[in-house]
Amino acid sequence: MKKQNDSGQALVEVAISLSVFLLLAMGVVDFAFMFSHKLTLQNAVRQAGRYAITGQCITGSNGTCSLSRYNSILNNLETASDGYINAGNVSSVVTITCTNEGGGCPDPAGGPKDIVTIKVAYPYNFITPLIAPFFHNQPLTINVSSSFTNEQFPPGQS
Repeated sequence: MKKQNDSGQALVEVAISLSVFLLLAMGVVDFAFMFSHKLTLQNAVRQAGRYAITGQCITGSNGTCSLSRYNSILNNLETASDGYINAGNVSSVVTITCTNEGGGCPDPAGGPKDIVTIKVAYPYNFITPLIAPFFHNQPLTINVSSSFTNEQFPPGQS
């Protein structure tokens, strides 16, 4: 009886095991980045909402509003988002809406005691080429939102 030659068996096993391990490792990295993006965007929405409820606006050197409350909220959102949301990123969608007891608001930033909702839809593309083919609907959309009730502030401030 002749003994079979199995000298390449270990190499095949290592190649298969290593490819599965790399796929799992890249998946962990990609999902960690996606989770980080979502947490950063959620924090940015919360920070912008906390700014919005105070009725403040960005003021110039003369003490008057240099930006409207709506644009001040957007500016605060962009600053808190670590660059994920900016004026040049047209693929992300930011909406700021207001509702009150009467149904609608003339200003999306709302007035005193109005409910302001900030929503962000951010497209996320996977960064590793081994994970992206598993998700045919690229890019994935990360949706975050938060609603706040404005504090009582002077209506002229809005």
